[in-house]
Amino acid sequence: MMIENHEHIYQLLLEKRNGTISEADDAWVVSLIDTHEEIALMWQALRHSYITPGEDAFWQQIDENAAWNNVKSQLTIRSRRVKMNRTLMMAAAIIVLAALAISVIWRSGIWEKDAPLPLATTNTGNRAPGLQLQLANGTTVALPYNQPSQQIAAGDVQLSAGAKQLQYSANAKMGEGFNTLTVPPKMDYKLALSDGTEVWLNATSRLRFPFAFNGDKREVYLEGEGYFNVAKKDGQPFIVHTAHTDITVLGTSFNVNAYNKDVTTTSLVTGKVLTKSGDKEVTLKPGQEVAFTAGNKVSVDNFDTDEVLAWMRGLYVFHNTSLEHIAAVIERWYGVKVVFDDPSLAGKKFTGGLEKAQTLDYFLETLQIIGDVDHYYDKDVLHLKLKK
Repeated sequence: MMIENHEHIYQLLLEKRNGTISEADDAWVVSLIDTHEEIALMWQALRHSYITPGEDAFWQQIDENAAWNNVKSQLTIRSRRVKMNRTLMMAAAIIVLAALAISVIWRSGIWEKDAPLPLATTNTGNRAPGLQLQLANGTTVALPYNQPSQQIAAGDVQLSAGAKQLQYSANAKMGEGFNTLTVPPKMDYKLALSDGTEVWLNATSRLRFPFAFNGDKREVYLEGEGYFNVAKKDGQPFIVHTAHTDITVLGTSFNVNAYNKDVTTTSLVTGKVLTKSGDKEVTLKPGQEVAFTAGNKVSVDNFDTDEVLAWMRGLYVFHNTSLEHIAAVIERWYGVKVVFDDPSLAGKKFTGGLEKAQTLDYFLETLQIIGDVDHYYDKDVLHLKLKK
């Protein structure tokens, strides 16, 4: 068997695992599994892996020759340190190539949409470091994260916190003072407001909100990124304030990304929103997003809901995105500072994805193989440099 057939064999093994392979192809693949150790090893690796929608089409889009040359060169380098017989070398090559194809970094946004959210690694104590609620009176309450829900007294308010969410019972006596929910790096968190509105906050985000909405409007203030599913209340619009924009809705769902101090992007999923920045206003329809940039520039485009909301599933999908931008996500999601030893790397662009459930080293190792980007740690600082 010639190793150049690896991409075709991999496609057939996927079809066999998914139950879509033809009878003739299945018979041929079974004979390969029975007679070639490397194919048997590859089948063992694939048969228990997750089925991801679109993976067959994704494999067909890969430049298999370039990918194979990258992998082959890596295996050649490693073989100088570790002796392998020819069969195991071929098996390792095929499995590494398959792993790179399956890896979320090169799935370009393909994932199992109905898979359960993985639990993020965090402190197993009763409180999660950095996850906190600062009350309007200045008192700070540390909150649990992935632990079972707990009842916490916060003055006259009873909080129910845990399992990555916070909720409470509201009454008019709570007043209109603003509380601040802070979500630190590595985490994401859900907040249920008193009016029935639900807010999901991404890592390194803050939301200022009152326990009760009194008056003719409902106002909150966002730093970072949040997804809002707003409960409809006639005569009491819901307004999200960011550093540069004001988003007004009655009842709808939308995402706001205000991480970048120079750009605020609002993506409308359902309903209708009015966004304002300075003297400019934009009304969005579902499937549209508006970006207000420095200098009061405005751009409106369509967007892919699955990609924009991927962070809620622990995924960050990027297309032709600079490594500098990806590094900012790494800092938020993994809580490490990223430094470029080679400044030219910051502008290098990639397409793929980052999965929070995977270790950061897994992502970096794949980046090293595919993108020629090396790395090392100096205490809590991650350094990126050109691979030599």
